[in-house]
Amino acid sequence: MISSSDRDPVDRPFLLRTDFPGGSLRSRAVSRTLRCTVKPIIALVMRMPDRRWPFHLVDWLGRPLTSARGVTRAAVALPNCAAILTKPVEIRDERYIVYLHGGAFLVGGNHLHRQLTARIAADFGAEVLAVTYRKMPAHSVAVSIADSIEGYRYALDQGARPENITIMGDSAGGYLALMTAIELRRQGLPQPAAVVAMSPLTDWDLPPRPTSACAVFPREMRSAFRDFAVNAGQGTVPESPARCDLTGLPPVLIQASTTETVCPDAELMAERLADHGVSCELQLWADEVHVFQAAASVTPEAASAVAEIGRFLDRTVGAKAIDRTA
Repeated sequence: MISSSDRDPVDRPFLLRTDFPGGSLRSRAVSRTLRCTVKPIIALVMRMPDRRWPFHLVDWLGRPLTSARGVTRAAVALPNCAAILTKPVEIRDERYIVYLHGGAFLVGGNHLHRQLTARIAADFGAEVLAVTYRKMPAHSVAVSIADSIEGYRYALDQGARPENITIMGDSAGGYLALMTAIELRRQGLPQPAAVVAMSPLTDWDLPPRPTSACAVFPREMRSAFRDFAVNAGQGTVPESPARCDLTGLPPVLIQASTTETVCPDAELMAERLADHGVSCELQLWADEVHVFQAAASVTPEAASAVAEIGRFLDRTVGAKAIDRTA
């Protein structure tokens, strides 16, 4: 593990970058499986975006996934979408996580991410509100952001204190986690204690990587996905968090793999946060798949990443809880 405060610690004192090794036998097996199954399907969808793909059915593939023991789930009705509240046996320091799932703003919701959210609830001792935000192609990315805000408002209405709340998300949900924090500041709402973004998209206009090392997304994914989002937004390009004013955001943890398509997004966002005086920890694992944290029960790298998230919460949410009771 190599740790540094970026290439120039004098210019970016708010940024701590840590590089982790990857590429274990198990993670390579996961990569090969996704490269042969998921990647060709995504490439097909991107080549024929106008077809009526049954995106809503993809979420049902997560039904067979097992869950952490001892957690309970309850359905929650938000103003314009649903959510699932997962509770562990023991809640530490009144922790509360608003979780925004990935799925390219197209798929996911109740089933695909329930194993990950259950593990997060059990490992971190937190209530986890997983927001099933409205998605493309029926709704724009701006609508997904609005639903994410409503999830945070629900947490506040239920008595959760901002200093105990973490906004967390993966992939598209990582984008939403960052945009939610930005929009909270714009609306004058209190900031959460922390933001955790796993493999986030942060700039819609970043050029694609020159190689196709990503095991999940083909090289042409970025431009095709941008067009998809613009069409859903009736010609409007969604906001890029890396291009927003980030002043006043809480501490942010960004995790990604060096070989995935959105690694440049993660690096750019970390630099932009530091430029705005926001404390950011950037953690990069070598040769892992997109959102590899979801395989925490399979690969050592994923388990390590989830443990790092827990340590980050201890330094942010837990530290503030201790300060309040001192």
